[in-house]
Amino acid sequence: MVEQESPQDYTPLESDPKVANQGQSIPWLPWGPDAFAQAQETDRPVLLSIGAVWCYWCRVMDETTYVDTEVSDYVKRHFVPVRVDTDHHPEVNSRYNVGGWPTTAFLTPHGGIIGGATYLPADQLLAMLKEVERAYRVEKVQLYEQGNGLLQQRREQVARASAGAEIEPIVVDRIARRVTGTYDARHGGFGEDLKFPGAPILQFLLHLYRTSGEAFYRVMLEKTLDGMVQGDLFDRHEGGFFRYCGNPDWSQAQHEKLLDDNLAITRVLLDAALILDREDYRQVASQSMDYLLGSLYDASSGGFHGSQGAHSDYFGLPPDLRKELAPPPVDPCCYVSSSAQAVSLLLEASWKLPRPDLKEKALATLERIDALARSGQLGHTFDSGGPLPHAGGDLVVDWAYLLNALVDAYNHTTDGERFRQRSEEVASKLVDAFADARNGGFFDVEESPDAVGYLRLREKPLPDNIAAAWGLLKLDQASYASEFRDVIRDSLSAFVEANRVYGEFAASYGLLLDLYLNEPVEITVEGNFSQPAARELLAAAMRTPTPHLVIKATASQDPEAPALAHVCFNTVCLPPVSDPESLAETVDNATKPQASPFADIFQVFPGV
Repeated sequence: MVEQESPQDYTPLESDPKVANQGQSIPWLPWGPDAFAQAQETDRPVLLSIGAVWCYWCRVMDETTYVDTEVSDYVKRHFVPVRVDTDHHPEVNSRYNVGGWPTTAFLTPHGGIIGGATYLPADQLLAMLKEVERAYRVEKVQLYEQGNGLLQQRREQVARASAGAEIEPIVVDRIARRVTGTYDARHGGFGEDLKFPGAPILQFLLHLYRTSGEAFYRVMLEKTLDGMVQGDLFDRHEGGFFRYCGNPDWSQAQHEKLLDDNLAITRVLLDAALILDREDYRQVASQSMDYLLGSLYDASSGGFHGSQGAHSDYFGLPPDLRKELAPPPVDPCCYVSSSAQAVSLLLEASWKLPRPDLKEKALATLERIDALARSGQLGHTFDSGGPLPHAGGDLVVDWAYLLNALVDAYNHTTDGERFRQRSEEVASKLVDAFADARNGGFFDVEESPDAVGYLRLREKPLPDNIAAAWGLLKLDQASYASEFRDVIRDSLSAFVEANRVYGEFAASYGLLLDLYLNEPVEITVEGNFSQPAARELLAAAMRTPTPHLVIKATASQDPEAPALAHVCFNTVCLPPVSDPESLAETVDNATKPQASPFADIFQVFPGV
């Protein structure tokens, strides 16, 4: 189900045993082998509750359903109750979520799914508890067979992501057609009911517009972005974007703000501001950056909190009345993958906005999360005290986004050699621990002898694979290393057919394929980006239609610094360009077949 608006903040639902029982009438256990060992010893089914700190209906279920005496007594007598926060354990959520939050799932003592629902009031949950308990007593064999059958279906789905198919441009075109087929021409956005921002889709559309110049891509982009920033999705008073809108016209926002959403939307706005020449998008991006740093950044932890909970009584007020109330609380924890994505965004925003101070914050965050990884283990969740317990081993998303952040730091700093070396170490860990050497692609979890339930099957979610392959591709381009090229090829090949089940949500895969299929063109823009000349040259670079475009920046604080763009293709780097109008022509000439390492550059560029 989809969560409705919340009238108040929400007490965290943690999988950490330190807080799992806080304020609860049910003795929740954290996910892990101990809980399932108890279920097996007592021969009781598992009640699995998956929630989130930002989930309103999770709080309602805690305050009404689970405090009901009949419910809590029945659970204590007949079930082993396990609680999971979806942000702490995305790998558990991906295997056991039954359609939304809260998820109320019933499992065999070995982790097979018996059944489930989302939000349940006390009477309905009690009836379901009794039915599951009865079925487990009299139909145990059939329930185990059902659970094993579902596991086999998941195993077959993983097997479909297997390398071998040719990586061709037609795949990019097919994904583009799927995306445009879901576009809402009346209101913008994608789909006709609830409106989620769909930042990865918008990033793909920006890529398609930049490379093709087709006007209908621009129409889709601007109508959608205008609806987002002018409607209820954007918090015009405090910055940041809410999770979704309940109406197709971008009204009736659901009032929680998720870090991942805001990072992705802000990146789209940064690029759209330059590519589409929309100063208003740049201003919204800057305001959202203020929100991220002011509300979600935690200096004591060195990372970013994952969310700010829903609170309609607060967010529905005008600004002057908001000041009289405490803002809704944020998630008390930080997450490696999200904090690493924040590093990449801050590095880009430091020169795209421009706000040079953001680079220092980015590098400090990167040092923090990389320090967590230097032991060779990288817990998904951390706070000011360090990493929190995480049953089941490391997650590929954490290592993948750390790799991306390290390569971005190498590309966007003048003394970045140490980041390149560290990138190679992290890439080796990523491949060794998560790559499927036989069939291509990346598993979402590290192999672990303690894995329970469906976690015994390592799966290959497309978003995780995109993050991993993208990091390796960026490293390959930055260092001219060939060590991981076969891994990149096989990981992309594995989803040539398997991406179809993701529909329009394969947009990031389409974008990544287009990068892979084309040689990178690198444009380094130098100058003072608060000055018009440097910003115009940067915008011209961002609009260059070559598919695999890598933009770097060398920022100067000198207002008199000349604005120059340096174009490199393969091993050829051309003389700098200062005129935005001639930049595209320079790139076009550089990428012609004759512009090879053996070409006579003075013939290709007369007058140089």
